[in-house]
Amino acid sequence: MSSINPVVQVAQQMLLGGAVKQNHALEHATIVLLSRKFPEVRFSGISFAAGFFVFGDVPTEAILPAAQQALQLLRTSQPELAVHERCGTNLAVAGLLTGLSSMAVAKLRRPYSTANNVILASTAALVLARPLGLVVQRYVTTQTPNTSMQILDVKPMTVFGSPAHFVSTDNPDAAGLFA
Repeated sequence: MSSINPVVQVAQQMLLGGAVKQNHALEHATIVLLSRKFPEVRFSGISFAAGFFVFGDVPTEAILPAAQQALQLLRTSQPELAVHERCGTNLAVAGLLTGLSSMAVAKLRRPYSTANNVILASTAALVLARPLGLVVQRYVTTQTPNTSMQILDVKPMTVFGSPAHFVSTDNPDAAGLFA
């Protein structure tokens, strides 16, 4: 097990390094598998270079087998589990496109800079955001975990009053900032 260097962790997070992207993919796949087993539970997560959080009220013992199965499926038969419909990347893409389209139309000369055209541009941006968000996930914010990635352990905790589990990973081949 390698030690956690906080400078590398922060740099990985800010630059979307390989460890963050691989953990992001594993987080999504783990949540998909947990959602199938616990359909009544609403799950969410967030990824870091050292691992990822799974938020949801489920037994801690259920997390590790789901994460291990998710890792196997991502590497073999189901790499598409890396992309999740409710990922925050989709929201970020929607916000960016909507803001930019609204600003662009608002800067146009009259008669094109009307409120109706701003609303139309914003709506068009939101329609485009869904498929584009999935593409951004696939090629920018997630990455299939490499063969050196290992799941170390799962720790239960409470975050802001909500049940959570932190899945620690070790990924020596993704330790470089741009891996």
